[in-house]
Amino acid sequence: MQIIVSVALRPEQYVETEHHRQILRPSTCPNCRKVGELKAKGYYGRFVTLLLVAAVLKILVRRFRCRHCDITVSCLPDFAQPYRPVQTQTIEAGFQGKNEPDVQRWAGLIGGYWKRFERHWPQLRGRVGAAFGRCAPEATARQFWEKLLGACGSLNTATRQLVHDFGETLFATYQCHQPKSYQA
Repeated sequence: MQIIVSVALRPEQYVETEHHRQILRPSTCPNCRKVGELKAKGYYGRFVTLLLVAAVLKILVRRFRCRHCDITVSCLPDFAQPYRPVQTQTIEAGFQGKNEPDVQRWAGLIGGYWKRFERHWPQLRGRVGAAFGRCAPEATARQFWEKLLGACGSLNTATRQLVHDFGETLFATYQCHQPKSYQA
């Protein structure tokens, strides 16, 4: 499973300070809900874009394994979106129509992300209902985006809440956010 953790660092700082080593194990397994069963497992690498240059940075994502249900839990920093290389802050700015250099640099990917969000919107709406504010039956993905951002304040917070509460992202329902069955 994957959870999104709040990290008050830019990706560069995360790497420079080896912050992946400071990620604490969640107290409760997100799958079986047992307390104290997660044990450190290691890390995996993935890439995220940088803000001021046209480059990507490899970060390490902390992993744990539950001794009870035997699933692996990865703790993705909230500056990174699941399965997306463009940094969360840049995606948010692009979705807000800002014309910043990093948005321009990654405009093709951000445009593709928006199209993916629009395609996923009907399923997402069915899963989250009015959790972020009521939308009219004919509401669009854009209207939901505005409600989501208004309720959560940022895409970082929205992604954490979508994954934690609904097992969803803006772009798809991923298996890594769904509970696994296990032998009790």
